[in-house]
Amino acid sequence: MQKTKFRKFFNSIFTIINPLITDSWSKRSVILLSLLFGYYFTNSIISFLLDKSVNTILIAFIILLIMELSIRSSLLNKFGKLSIIIISINNFRIGSTYALILEAFKLGS
Repeated sequence: MQKTKFRKFFNSIFTIINPLITDSWSKRSVILLSLLFGYYFTNSIISFLLDKSVNTILIAFIILLIMELSIRSSLLNKFGKLSIIIISINNFRIGSTYALILEAFKLGS
C-alpha cells in the first residue's frame, strides 16, 4: 500500500489501540482499577475536607504537587517499556485530576 496521510493516521491509531486489546486481562484490570481508585480517593478527600475548616486551596495545591511528582517519576524511567507500576501511578494521577476538575466545576470556581 501507498504511504498516504490516512494510512499513517490509521497506523498511529492502531499502535495506540493494539496494546489495549492484546494485553492480558490482569494488566487491563489493574490499569482500570488504578484509574477508578484515583478518582475515588481524591473525591473522598475533597468531600471530607470541604466539611472541615481547612484551607482547600492549600489542599488542592498539595494534590497537584503530588501529581507533578508522579509525572516526574515516570519521566525518570530508564527502561524502554513502561512497567505496570508506572502505568498504574499514571492512571491514578489521571483519575485524581479528573476528580479535582469535576469538583471545581461542581463548586463553580
